[in-house]
Amino acid sequence: MEYSERLKKFEEHVRIEHKRSPLSAYFKEVIYGGVDGIITTFSVVAGFSGAAFSNETTTQLSFVVVLLFGLANLFADSISMGLGNFLSVRSDQSLYRSIRAKEKREFDENTEMEAEETQVILMQRGFSEADARTLTTIYRKNESYWIDFMMNNELNMPDPTGEKPFFTALATSLAFIFFGSIPLLPFIIFGSFDPQTVFEFSAGGTLVALVVLGILKWKVTGAHHPLRAIGEVVLIGSLASASAFFVGTLFTF
Repeated sequence: MEYSERLKKFEEHVRIEHKRSPLSAYFKEVIYGGVDGIITTFSVVAGFSGAAFSNETTTQLSFVVVLLFGLANLFADSISMGLGNFLSVRSDQSLYRSIRAKEKREFDENTEMEAEETQVILMQRGFSEADARTLTTIYRKNESYWIDFMMNNELNMPDPTGEKPFFTALATSLAFIFFGSIPLLPFIIFGSFDPQTVFEFSAGGTLVALVVLGILKWKVTGAHHPLRAIGEVVLIGSLASASAFFVGTLFTF
């Protein structure tokens, strides 16, 4: 079978058997942005929940303040997180390219030393000395792959150059806005209710949002125990939200 045919068959296998959804491709950003959005927005809600609603005017004013601060926090932090993610990925890629260039110079100037290091690494992975020597000889026939191997196994630096900074930033920002808006929705929808009830709705919505994130984690990762996947997200998010509520109640009006 010709190489082109084998390559086509391989790519078809990967496309069918190992298909990844757009969500799974940016799963880390969705979870990171979603949990952060929920917690930071809920902290704003919690900060105002301890206010003394002495009369209707004060209640309505406090509702407006919650919405103003909540929405301002929601959009400002989503932009900040997105830009931070963008710069982080770009910086990671620049650092990787810089270190890889340095590693290539070491290959050019002292190939035998790199060969010895490769053999040691392979032997640490469980290969015999003879097999490690054979594999190193094979790696030397493909310098680019050899350098990638050393970057990953000697320096513990996986290749991040395939990541797309714009899309990772966008995924983080959108997840932050979508999930972070949930604790604010009761203040928009149930503005005429008493403050305690609205806050309880907000806390309940926060819990539901965490459960949804846990379900997404279970679906994407394919975990065998859905309750464990969901419980992990809910537990961590609940602890952080409870901490935000506790801190918020220290600054009541």
